[in-house]
Amino acid sequence: MITGETGTWDVRLVRGLAGMGAPVEATDALVTTLGALGCEAEFGLGLLYPMAVAPQPTPAQGEMWLRQCFQLGQRLARITNDLAVALQAYLAALEAADPSLAASQEPLTSHRINPKADSWISRFDATPDVWWPERGGVVMGQEPIELWLRRAGFAYRHVVNVGLPEHIEAMAETLSLVLHALQTLPPRGVLTRASLYLGLQEISAETVGDLAPHHIYDIDTRHVGLLTGITTILRFAASEAAPIDGDIIWARGELARARLALQGHQRRSGGGRNTRPLSQHTGNLWVRQLVAEWEQTITQLEAIRVAQATTSAR
Repeated sequence: MITGETGTWDVRLVRGLAGMGAPVEATDALVTTLGALGCEAEFGLGLLYPMAVAPQPTPAQGEMWLRQCFQLGQRLARITNDLAVALQAYLAALEAADPSLAASQEPLTSHRINPKADSWISRFDATPDVWWPERGGVVMGQEPIELWLRRAGFAYRHVVNVGLPEHIEAMAETLSLVLHALQTLPPRGVLTRASLYLGLQEISAETVGDLAPHHIYDIDTRHVGLLTGITTILRFAASEAAPIDGDIIWARGELARARLALQGHQRRSGGGRNTRPLSQHTGNLWVRQLVAEWEQTITQLEAIRVAQATTSAR
């Protein structure tokens, strides 16, 4: 951990967690695990945008990136296990020091200030909230991960079918939240115990409750996580070639299915009982968007094919 006296998130972490009524052992364990998580967040946020460092990827660079993401997922899985234990002990100590925390436990959203509320108005709202200020949304790289990997020689359809883009996006969002929270943790004496309690609960919900079980590990055989997904992509890449024509044919098939769904919505929009959870109008717009996305995907894949053919001809 960095040992500078000012301007570093790890110093704020030590000072912000100490003196809140928790035993030294519980505080030290939480500082250690949050520190490890913060280091992985700093590394991971740089790793998850490979197009910035390799705008023209080779197969070797694509494989190296996949293996690094796999190793990051493994480390995060181990850290979240340790974090679950450390958080449980620390939060229990906070509850012992302030019984009102345990007595008023409700879903986090019931304690949170409306994120869209005006900041000036929120000064007069005494509702407990997490300690960190509002942050901007995470903006992924200029090119989708699935297209970057396609240009590195990996099949687009394999990457999409295992849900890798969604897992990478969720990991980037969670790591950004963690790093933002650690960087903005106030020093001891400024942070209220209720704010710290809610903030740690939210970090636990995002990492232990969501990232690990829903994105790193498999939910079931049909919804595989990051680790299984990357293993599958690398296995396919080692056993078969991945010509881009196969991806284009597959994408055209998905486009045809989306267009059929759109036609079905339009035929049903004239009347009759609607048991769908979305209105016909909303559902129609959603399918139209899906059609547009597949059309754009095919255009992008065809552009990659042209670029590869031009490069090979030189």
